[in-house]
Amino acid sequence: MSISREQLEQSFQGKPYVELKDLVQLIEDNFGFNVMLQRKDEPAFTAEQKKRMTSVIFKDEDVLSQLRKAKHDRENGISTYSNSEEEFARLLKEVQNEQ
Repeated sequence: MSISREQLEQSFQGKPYVELKDLVQLIEDNFGFNVMLQRKDEPAFTAEQKKRMTSVIFKDEDVLSQLRKAKHDRENGISTYSNSEEEFARLLKEVQNEQ
């Protein structure tokens, strides 16, 4: 994906400075991407957002079904979740508390 110098100059014609919002608009209009900017030093999600996402994820029946299957497999000697028994047990406990 690229944009010609002519297109770039035409997009910013008459502007002494190119603002960040102008660049975002250019990308969205010419390449079809939805662009969301975030500062590098800020966390991707707030603690509250993470909590809400976790709650939504663990209410999903497909996720719960996969965890049940992983628990069943682990009890039968097949490790499908992780190499850590403690981590797996902690995850199952968290899921049971969410329900």
